[in-house]
Amino acid sequence: MYEVSSIKNLKIIRNHFENFPLQTTKLIYFQLWCKVMDMIEDKEHLTKEGFLKILSIKSVFPKGLSDKIKKIYPDIKLYDKPMYKCSKKSINPYWIAGFVQGDGTFGLNITKQNRMTLGYTSQPQFRITQDNRDIIVLERIIQTLKCGILIKPYISRNEYNISVANIRDLSEIIIPFFKKYSLCGAKLLDFNDFCKGISIIKNKGHLNVEGLNQLKKLAYQMNIYRKWK
Repeated sequence: MYEVSSIKNLKIIRNHFENFPLQTTKLIYFQLWCKVMDMIEDKEHLTKEGFLKILSIKSVFPKGLSDKIKKIYPDIKLYDKPMYKCSKKSINPYWIAGFVQGDGTFGLNITKQNRMTLGYTSQPQFRITQDNRDIIVLERIIQTLKCGILIKPYISRNEYNISVANIRDLSEIIIPFFKKYSLCGAKLLDFNDFCKGISIIKNKGHLNVEGLNQLKKLAYQMNIYRKWK
């Protein structure tokens, strides 16, 4: 966990996101957070009225107020949360890279397929998952990348995916994009293995035992399977 808590350093964080705005509904919570920072700067939090106003603002955040706080302050009114207005402009590619660093997945997905000679096949996919409240942002990413489709993988969950599974789009759009706008850490390792897998598939290697085994080895060292020595 990366954490910043001192007021002095939080001003640096605030300045960063004012210069490089958030692109999801998280922007609203950032703006409310800034409002509370201003109140603290003006010492309003030291008054009962100011403290209750801060609780009112916190009540509209995703986790809201704890049951304990609600019991102590049962009359807290929900703050009038501003509406989120999504930009229609193409998204900065560096922002997309940062977003994928947190919410994107590169997978090779080895699946059983009886009609295949070897009984298995690889179905590579690039995916970004997000809560349905930020579906507009996913649409903007598709617009910027010029590939991918929007799907709802689980009826029971309030989330949508961007899915890119077409080999041509993966090799001609997705891979060049992330080679230019680089990822880091474990996600970069997953991307590098993904590139190797796509190369095997493009060269028809997945149709022979050796190539399929290479794909399996790559697939089972990526994402949740990745081990650190």
